[in-house]
Amino acid sequence: MLNYIKSECYRVVNNMWVYATAGVLSILVLLLNLILYLFLNNTIDFPYGTTSYSFSNIVAQPMVYCYMAFIIAAILYEGEKRYGSKKNSIAYGISRTKIFAGKCIVSLFTSLAILFVVMAVYIVSAIVLLERKGPVEVSDMLMEVPAVSLIAVSALILGIVVLEYFDKSIAGMILWFFIFTAIPKSLFYIGIKVDSLMKIALWLPENFFTAEMTVNMSQCAAIWDTPAGMAKCLISGVAGIVIFSMAGVAILRKKEI
Repeated sequence: MLNYIKSECYRVVNNMWVYATAGVLSILVLLLNLILYLFLNNTIDFPYGTTSYSFSNIVAQPMVYCYMAFIIAAILYEGEKRYGSKKNSIAYGISRTKIFAGKCIVSLFTSLAILFVVMAVYIVSAIVLLERKGPVEVSDMLMEVPAVSLIAVSALILGIVVLEYFDKSIAGMILWFFIFTAIPKSLFYIGIKVDSLMKIALWLPENFFTAEMTVNMSQCAAIWDTPAGMAKCLISGVAGIVIFSMAGVAILRKKEI
C-alpha cells in the first residue's frame, strides 16, 4: 500500500486542479478582505471593515470545512472511473480496501496543505487591511481548526466512500449531502416534537454548530469555547470517522466480490 500512496502523492503533486483550488480559495478570501478594506476607506462609519467581521464569516460557518473536504475528495477522485486508473491499481494486486485507505491518507494531507495556504492568506490579509476590533479574534479562527478537524476528516472519508461506490459521481454527491446535511436537519425538525430524537440530532455537526453557538457582530460564543463543547466536536468527529471508515471497508469489500 505504501507504493500506492507514493504514486498517489506523485499524482497529486502533478495535479493542476489541486493548485487551482488552493489559488482560487486564496484569491477569494483575499478579495473578501480587499473589498472590506475599500469600503472601510471610502464609506463613512462602515461597520464591517474589521477583522472580527471577516473572521466571523468562517467561524460562524464551521460546516464549510466539511464541504471543502468533500470538494477536495471530488477534485482528486471524481474522474478516476473515466480514466481507468483504479483498474490499473487493482490489476497490480492492490485491494479496494487498501486503495480506499490510501486515498483517505493522501486526501487528508492534500486538504491540510490547502488549508494551511488559504488560512495564512486569510489571516494575514485581514490583519494587514482591516481594523483589529470586535468579538471574533484570530484565536477563535485558529481554535476552530482543531475543533472541526475530525468532523471534516469524517466528511472526507464519507466523500471517498460514495465516490468509490457509485459509478456516477452525481449520485455520490447527492448521498453525501443527504447524510451530512439533509438527514440531520430533518431529525432536528422532527426532534422539536420528539424529545428523544432531539437528543440524537444535537450530536450531529450540522445541528449543534447551528443550535449551540452564536457568532455575530456583537458576540462570539463558539461551541468549542467550553471543554464540554470541544469534547462534543471531537467525539462527533471520531464517531463519524469510525462509522464511515467501517462502512466504507464493508461496502467496498462486497463490491470487490
